[in-house]
Amino acid sequence: MGDYVITVPGTVGRPMDERARRALLAVVHGADPEVVGTEVPDLDVLTLDEPEGTFVLRLEVEAADRDGAGTAALDLVRQAFTAAGYEEGAVNIGSPVVTGIDVG
Repeated sequence: MGDYVITVPGTVGRPMDERARRALLAVVHGADPEVVGTEVPDLDVLTLDEPEGTFVLRLEVEAADRDGAGTAALDLVRQAFTAAGYEEGAVNIGSPVVTGIDVG
């Protein structure tokens, strides 16, 4: 098992208000990549470009391998957007990318 920092891009079909943002971040709380190999203190969990509707989520997940980490990250992203009030078709989630690994 190892800790993986996963970056997940995507688009949302409607603007995200502050309540939705708080709900989304509450789900991924604890999935913030504070330290995976090296410190990344300035890394935001969520980057959102409101005019374009694009987002990037950066999460830390524990998994046995890269594929498992990507699957875990996608599940977490889906849960977060559901908690934020987005229905299934309102969010297009891109392919997860491993951006950091700590297998120690």
